[in-house]
Amino acid sequence: MTYGVVVCTKCRQHAQIIEIDSSKTTHCQKCNANLKTRKLRVFFSSDILEEVISVRTQIQAQIAESGGTPTLKDRNFDSQLQSFQKFGNGIDEKSACLIDNRKTQKRKKKPDEIILGILMENNNRMSIEKLKEKVLEMDVGEEQFEDVVKKLKDAGDLYSPSNDVIRIV
Repeated sequence: MTYGVVVCTKCRQHAQIIEIDSSKTTHCQKCNANLKTRKLRVFFSSDILEEVISVRTQIQAQIAESGGTPTLKDRNFDSQLQSFQKFGNGIDEKSACLIDNRKTQKRKKKPDEIILGILMENNNRMSIEKLKEKVLEMDVGEEQFEDVVKKLKDAGDLYSPSNDVIRIV
């Protein structure tokens, strides 16, 4: 799928991303004008969404800097956009600095996943008190621990062969 960056021809105050060749019309997200996609100027296109997002941000920043009147009419804009050093896959220097290369944070595990994981590490069997200690160390509250264990028992994922031992089914 190819994405493109266009600017509303009615309000000239909003750059947005469209899927090229997917529909004949689109709506401006700012002024809600109905725009024919074949008549819109595509300022940048790529198959990689992150690249398109960074260029859209760059264009929107230039529109905002000009006080509401986009500099897209200026010949200076086109020469600026083309004059930047090209990086891989057509990313220019200005856009490259806008791409977010931070490491994504790991998803925080849910309490039920934590409890089942600890039990699996301990041969699917553990005393309730030891399990509770380990779970509390992993930022799960005591009430939440009790609720999750009860729900897992009700769901049939856990059972208690005796009062102080808990096992995975």
